[in-house]
Amino acid sequence: MAPAGAASLRSRGGVALLVICSIVSAVLLIDAAVRADAVTAALLAPWPLLVLWAVYVLGVASRVRATRDGVLVQNLLRTVFVPWARVQQIRMRWQIEITLDDGSLVTCFGGPARRRPQRLGPGRTKEDANGRADDAVAALRKAKASAVNVTPVPPVRRGWDFPAIIALLVLIAWAVTAVLVTRA
Repeated sequence: MAPAGAASLRSRGGVALLVICSIVSAVLLIDAAVRADAVTAALLAPWPLLVLWAVYVLGVASRVRATRDGVLVQNLLRTVFVPWARVQQIRMRWQIEITLDDGSLVTCFGGPARRRPQRLGPGRTKEDANGRADDAVAALRKAKASAVNVTPVPPVRRGWDFPAIIALLVLIAWAVTAVLVTRA
């Protein structure tokens, strides 16, 4: 859980896509249960659930979260926690990029992204297509500026999203079991 005052930045539309896919999956599984039976629905269930898992990992779990201590970047199943003292620069290229004190770069796949400039017809004015992305960089810079300096500076921590990996393994085992049951 994020500490108080944590700002979580996600790409747009991920949660909406997950809700739409969840509704479609539920309708399909309920239809399978009504037309056939619950066992058939249970044998079909891993396939839409694998799609939901992929939508969740790509659109919802991947994010950038600023806290008092540092910034947590989750790119798909990989997580990186960078203490603010290790952050040298925050900039927007196509995604948010964080340059660390050792020169390495952390690219934030799950945060807001810069969009291509829109083509304008005659008589139209330029709209700010990248306002949300620029606001995200400003929010991260503000969080870094208000951070409390901790000495000694903690190291950058890299890890995995184990709950998502365990869920994937369960879904794969369920899918393999469903295939074996239907082939028997």
